[in-house]
Amino acid sequence: MFKSTTGLLFAAAFLATCTISQAGNTVPVPKPSPITVTQKSPVRFDQLPGYTKAQTQVANRIAARFAKAGYGRPQQIAAVSVAIRESTLNPKAHNRGCNCFGLFQMNRSRGLGTGHSISNLTTTDYNISLIIKEAKRFNSFAAAKNVNEAIKAFVRNVTRPGNKARVVNATVKTAKKVQKSANQRRVASIID
Repeated sequence: MFKSTTGLLFAAAFLATCTISQAGNTVPVPKPSPITVTQKSPVRFDQLPGYTKAQTQVANRIAARFAKAGYGRPQQIAAVSVAIRESTLNPKAHNRGCNCFGLFQMNRSRGLGTGHSISNLTTTDYNISLIIKEAKRFNSFAAAKNVNEAIKAFVRNVTRPGNKARVVNATVKTAKKVQKSANQRRVASIID
């Protein structure tokens, strides 16, 4: 794979500087289209033990949206595990103590939920979109090589709870259970 990727990149760079001589006229070779990164395959949960079918569908939606955003298996499992800890996969979850709403418990007073309506924050895709937008700001989350690293980066940088160490440890325990239920299959209907 490395050789073919390197060869492709070399050929693209070479062609970008080439010209063709046609009947005495020099014509530049058209530049190739940019190489695009393909979407990652979403993790799929047939049934999360201890959770309803509806909650499992929400977990699949989170994984699919993170895959579509270019995140791999560790980040998808981390995101689902955080949502389980935050809201038990309930898009309508509300914590009155912190004025937090939705799957990822967006704080409307002084957090990611500031300026957003309760209706939007408790909409599955809207809440996921906000958390993905915030996650994109931190390379440590995207660069995580395993679920534990992804959870640490996500909790410390994206959700930022008061007691980060305790939340990271609890979420890692949740993730161990989540990983056992995760299959890797391409499921287009979840994203579309």
